[in-house]
Amino acid sequence: MTTSLLRISNAAFVAGLLLALACLLFTFVLTAGMSDLTGSDPAGNGMAQGFTAFGLILLCLLLAALVLTAVLGGAMPTSGRIAILLLAPAAFVAIFMAFDLLTKPRVSPGLWALTIPGAAPTLIVAYCLWALIAALRARVPARVAGFGLLGALGLICTAIFPLESMRGHADAALAARVAAWEAKLAAMPDDAHLSQWIPFLKSAVYQVEQAARAKILALPTRQRDAEAMLERDEFPFRELSRFDLDPTPALCQNAQTSLSRRAAALALKPGEKPDFNRIADEFFGARDAIQWLIGFACAIDAQALAWEALGRSYGASDIQVSDVVEASDPKNFGWTLYNSPPKVSMLTPKTKLRAWLNFAYGLTNSDPADRPRLLAGAHALDHRTADAVAWLKEGYTASDRFVLLHFLPQLDLDTTPALCVAALSAVGEDLAAVYRPTADNPLPFSELGERLGAGEPLVALKWLAGHGCDANAQLSAAEEVIAAYQPSPARETMAAALAKLKRGP
Repeated sequence: MTTSLLRISNAAFVAGLLLALACLLFTFVLTAGMSDLTGSDPAGNGMAQGFTAFGLILLCLLLAALVLTAVLGGAMPTSGRIAILLLAPAAFVAIFMAFDLLTKPRVSPGLWALTIPGAAPTLIVAYCLWALIAALRARVPARVAGFGLLGALGLICTAIFPLESMRGHADAALAARVAAWEAKLAAMPDDAHLSQWIPFLKSAVYQVEQAARAKILALPTRQRDAEAMLERDEFPFRELSRFDLDPTPALCQNAQTSLSRRAAALALKPGEKPDFNRIADEFFGARDAIQWLIGFACAIDAQALAWEALGRSYGASDIQVSDVVEASDPKNFGWTLYNSPPKVSMLTPKTKLRAWLNFAYGLTNSDPADRPRLLAGAHALDHRTADAVAWLKEGYTASDRFVLLHFLPQLDLDTTPALCVAALSAVGEDLAAVYRPTADNPLPFSELGERLGAGEPLVALKWLAGHGCDANAQLSAAEEVIAAYQPSPARETMAAALAKLKRGP
């Protein structure tokens, strides 16, 4: 009988040590993870919180196994057995309540809740090891271990209640603040000056900020108001790209002047200690404005240099000023305006063909009734052929390439060797990728157009071959594709049209 008990005790000792090590490892990893459950985007935060919750379940299961091992196989007094069996489940509940608090670490009690998932498992492990290791029991009396470790565990478990109370008060205060901001927002007239809406963007209340932005974007006077605010150095630079403004000469000039004045006002005074954190918000707001202005062809090289120098004088690193330096690169001047303007009204003769056609096709917000005017504007571009070649050479990285093929016959492009090679390559890729019907899955010819897609490469191929491009290889590929579909008058007409376009040997 004694030998059997000794064997059970040895098994409990080994199992207890292994479980204790696993519990401590899980506690360390999970506590570190719970210190930053909101440091990513919403999807990333959701994944982090999901994995953490799963980890906590495993930790609680390991702790429960350790407690049972210590209770059944360790030298634990009866009072200790009762206490640990009551306190362990209470600790598990407290740990998950603390986890819930930590999903909002910026709200009171903040990271104080980490003490529970960090301390509770450690105290449980410590008491169980005391019960399993004879050397510990010899040094630490049962009364000391019980009152010390289990008493501390009880205090840790009850600590969740004041923490929950703090969260309740914080939530109530937040609700009151949100209600106050919403009341202020509701009282605002729709035609209020732009400057009156700006404070709502700093409310730190998401729904209020979004509602205010919607009001600003619907404000008919926002362009004029923004220009006036820039003239008075009252406009928040960070918002320059977010109000759907037009880069008018007045806006560009006022932004230039305001950027210069505000950089000068922030210059270090004699004897002042450099501290980039003092101007970080202002600096990064100016950076955003500089990037937007340069992208819309506003000449602000001098202002970009001034803000770069200002940042460096305050101790900014190369990384912190890199965006301002990069924005000043001549290749970025007017890039947005000429390559991807957000509005039809911003199209100019310097704008690339791609932007004109994306508006005409409807990939970018536009009125379908504007298509004839947009196509006429694209047709008038003296750089349209060069733009088309550059667009086609992007290959599969240009997800909108089908737009160019769709409008190709209407653009009166010069069929230069470069255009022929690039366009025929694109057509050939589309033909190679399209599905070929098989004997056990015949398809009507009408389905070929749908499978080739909106770019209509067969139409583009006919235009290219009919305007001087050597398209024999692509014409043969097209004939092979067409022949795979079921006979029909439309199929024969297309095949005949392609055959006529083939050049002789």
